[in-house]
Amino acid sequence: MARNVLVKDLIRYSWMVALILGAFTFVFVHIFNFGNPPSDFYSFFLAIRVFVQGVANIATIIMVRRLLPTATEGRKKLIRYAVGYLFAFVFFLSSDPLDLYLSMPNPGPWVFGQRLPSILLQAFIHNTITIIVQNFVILRHEKANADLENSRLSAANQESANLLLKQQIHPHFLFNALSMLKSLYKTDVKAGEAYLSHLVNFLRASLAEPQSRVSSLQDEIGLCHDYLEMQKIRFEDALICRIDIPESVRLQGSVPPFSVQSLIENAIKHNEVTEASPLDIRVFYEDGRIHVENNLQVRAYVDSHSGKGLINLMERYKILASEEVIIRQDTKIFSVSIKVL
Repeated sequence: MARNVLVKDLIRYSWMVALILGAFTFVFVHIFNFGNPPSDFYSFFLAIRVFVQGVANIATIIMVRRLLPTATEGRKKLIRYAVGYLFAFVFFLSSDPLDLYLSMPNPGPWVFGQRLPSILLQAFIHNTITIIVQNFVILRHEKANADLENSRLSAANQESANLLLKQQIHPHFLFNALSMLKSLYKTDVKAGEAYLSHLVNFLRASLAEPQSRVSSLQDEIGLCHDYLEMQKIRFEDALICRIDIPESVRLQGSVPPFSVQSLIENAIKHNEVTEASPLDIRVFYEDGRIHVENNLQVRAYVDSHSGKGLINLMERYKILASEEVIIRQDTKIFSVSIKVL
């Protein structure tokens, strides 16, 4: 496909060069009338010669690439130039009698020795112009292909990094969830069954679109509800979470998968959650961003795995949208806000 586009561009530029040189010749000979003006067909004849030379060089490019696919670029160019100049000499030599006839009203007899310098000069000039123009077109296509390949590689690298970051979200959460489930089944079977039901819903949503770069805000909030129901079974009245996001924003907005959920999880991990000191988490929408804030009551001991979730989210936002995750903290409130995509 790329080769076909290159050939079409080369042919188009050959026409352009032929028309420009033909028009220039026509204007030049009519402005500077030397007393013996050439035939009116001379400019047309010159344009045809230039175009045929261009097409011949294009055919040479195709044949060299097809017959010598493993040759170095330097060798391919050398062969292309040699064949191009050889063809130009033969072509201009065979068409020189007609060139002589059209360029002079009353030409004398065609003598090879007399015409040879003119033939060599014309062949050299025309083929050199053709090579310069075609090299420009080839270079432009190679740059465009290189830019496209770099864009594809960059996108592939970003996608791989994004998937790797997503894969880091679940293992520790799943370990804690299964430990909690085991504990519940020993003490409260009904609570264990409710916990298991929400865990299944959560994992089903997690695995539904593993390749997705973003998730609808509606789905993300649904995921948060399942996660919060699991945590409320664990913490009961010690955990309070209010989600206040307009329906229109939920339906139209998107965020990286597990972004809001990971912020809620981050708040639970880093703060005391007791009946004496309930953890109050608020999730709300303001100025195009989702804000997750909680009252600050930092745990004395924090799991060694904690702290990675927020860094993970910041990295994913850089990859997906080059947006910052804004963190604010004072003596009473810890707040994180993310852009709605």
